[in-house]
Amino acid sequence: MYKVNKIAISVPVDGYTITMYNNGNKGERNMYKCSAKASLVLDQVRSRCQEDTQTNNKWRGRSGNYMYIMGRENADGKATGVVHKIAEDGSHKLCGSFKIMSDGIITRFTGLSKADWNNAMRNAEAEYKAKYETATTETTATAQKVAV
Repeated sequence: MYKVNKIAISVPVDGYTITMYNNGNKGERNMYKCSAKASLVLDQVRSRCQEDTQTNNKWRGRSGNYMYIMGRENADGKATGVVHKIAEDGSHKLCGSFKIMSDGIITRFTGLSKADWNNAMRNAEAEYKAKYETATTETTATAQKVAV
């Protein structure tokens, strides 16, 4: 039930813990675990970044260019990290942070508009329902047939 690694002990919050590549400044060599819903929201943010800058963690906001860097793993399935604002000369400076709860709710994401938050959460929820709730329904139906 519990999974232990060097950073955190993780328990699947919603039954689905996702391991993904850290897409910050570490060259995608490190792994990061969070809940499936938080991961799907991050996928939506990543696709927003791809539309803007063809990178996985940089986007154009209302008041400049930003990038996010994943933080430490959280045992409860949250996805957290920091946000840097990119200056005209290419340097960057810490300007805020982000937190996506294990249930897929964004509680803060500096540099992303509320409309982007809502789009990411709505699309991730729809993808979660299509991907995981269908599988759960099929498993339950199979288990009921076996028990009879």
